[in-house]
Amino acid sequence: MSELEQPLPTQGLESPRIYLWWAIAATAFCFAPFGIVAIWFGYRTLRAVDRNDLDAARKSSTASRRWLIVTVIVGLIINLTLLVIFGLMGAFST
Repeated sequence: MSELEQPLPTQGLESPRIYLWWAIAATAFCFAPFGIVAIWFGYRTLRAVDRNDLDAARKSSTASRRWLIVTVIVGLIINLTLLVIFGLMGAFST
């Protein structure tokens, strides 16, 4: 077997998770401004995986996951705050 035919080591070369669809769902249901950033990093992850640039894909995947979590948390806080405010204003009383 020549030097060029040697199999590449596969340790640590698995493809990172792509959070693009989760980011799209979080953008639609939670908080759009931060969700758009999560979508952008998810898209960058997808492009990096297609180019086989796994280092850039891992970095983008981590950033996408971080922004996805921030999107969900901020969206929940805003929605719960609005629910409490509207509840105190009597919007749900019969």
